[in-house]
Amino acid sequence: MSPHRLTRALAWLLLVGSSALLLASALHPVLPLTAMGDLALIQSLGHWRLLHLVLLHATGAIIAGLWARWLAADAGERAGLGVAFVVAGIGQALNGVNIAYMTGAGTYFAQAFADGTPVAAVYEGTHLFAVMCGRLAGFLVALAAGIIALTTAGRAEEPRWLVGIAGLAAVAGLVGNLAAPPGHPLMLTSVGLLALWQLVTAARILRYRLTAAP
Repeated sequence: MSPHRLTRALAWLLLVGSSALLLASALHPVLPLTAMGDLALIQSLGHWRLLHLVLLHATGAIIAGLWARWLAADAGERAGLGVAFVVAGIGQALNGVNIAYMTGAGTYFAQAFADGTPVAAVYEGTHLFAVMCGRLAGFLVALAAGIIALTTAGRAEEPRWLVGIAGLAAVAGLVGNLAAPPGHPLMLTSVGLLALWQLVTAARILRYRLTAAP
């Protein structure tokens, strides 16, 4: 596959993955953050597992798709973006652990709870592990967003507002990650805001490269 076609393919992955992540996140309810409250809410939502499967695969698409921007980068950007995307990829993968827990174990525990099995304490203890993976994920993605903002700010063709979105993902992401209670969506502010940067970035790559020679 030529570099041009690879860039296009990865940009499509980034576009679709970021769009799916934002849509599924908007549809995701805020959990009560108590074992019994969480399990009751999960069991009441027939689309819970499907929603998290979308989030899981969207996360995988983002991890791969981010590298479209590296392939499209100027030589001076590649070192900074390379570091940023490795850090972001680790962060997204850790968030994937959190999502995978809710896709599998969360669904299982909710059904068991509804059937009368006393699983609330087991759910609470194991869920805390997934939540802490999510907190580290939000922190790493915020750091990556800051590196992206600093790196792309030096490119004349990069819109200032797009650099600003990455910068906002870094600053607001760090604040939300450090201040939010365990399990609250604000822990992952950086993931949501960086998804906006990813969406616009993927669209810009496809717009400028779709008609380029393979």
